[in-house]
Amino acid sequence: MKNRSLLIILPILSLLWLASTIIIGGIYYPNYSHTSQFISELGATGSPYGNYINYLGFIPTELLMFGFIAVCYKTLPASYLNKLGLLFIFFYSASLTIASLYPCDFECKPETPTTSHLIHIFSALPGYLGGITSILVLSFSSNNWNQEPSFKIASFTIAILASSAFLNISSDSNIVGVYQRILEVLIYSWFIFFGYQLSRQS
Repeated sequence: MKNRSLLIILPILSLLWLASTIIIGGIYYPNYSHTSQFISELGATGSPYGNYINYLGFIPTELLMFGFIAVCYKTLPASYLNKLGLLFIFFYSASLTIASLYPCDFECKPETPTTSHLIHIFSALPGYLGGITSILVLSFSSNNWNQEPSFKIASFTIAILASSAFLNISSDSNIVGVYQRILEVLIYSWFIFFGYQLSRQS
C-alpha cells in the first residue's frame, strides 16, 4: 500500500517542487521572462540567487525522482525493457542533477562558454532525450503489467508532443522558455500517469 501511494506522490511532489522553484526564482530575478528565458538561467552563474535555486530547488526536485525510480524498480515486473526504461528515467534525473551542479554562464548564452557551461549543456540536453526515451521504452514493455491499449496510446502521444517541444528548444527562439516548460510538463505528466497506472496494477 505504501509503495502504491509513493508511485503517485513522489512524481507529483517533484513537479510541484520544480514549479515552485521556477515561480519563486522568477519573482526574485529582475525582469526575468518565463516566455523567452531558459529555466537554467535562474541558477546560472551570476544570477541573483543561483546557488539557492540549484541546491534548494533543482537538486531536491531530482532527489524526489530518484525515490520514484526506486519504488518503480521494486514494483515493476523484472524484465530487460522495464529495467532499461527505468535506467533512462535515472539518466534523465542524473543528467539534470549534474546540470544543477554545473550551472550555465550568466543568461546561458555566452560568447566564450566556460567548462561549467559546457558540462551543463551536454548534461541537460541528453537528459531530456533520456526522459522522452523512457516513455517509449516503458510503454513498449508494458504488456507484462498493463494490458490497456489506452496506456500505449497516451504514452506515444506524449512522447511525440515532447519530442516536438524538444526540437524547438533553441537559444535563438523568442519563446524558448515556453517550449522548455511544455517539455517539462509533458515528461512529468507521463511520470505521474505511469506511476498512477503502475499503482493500479501492483
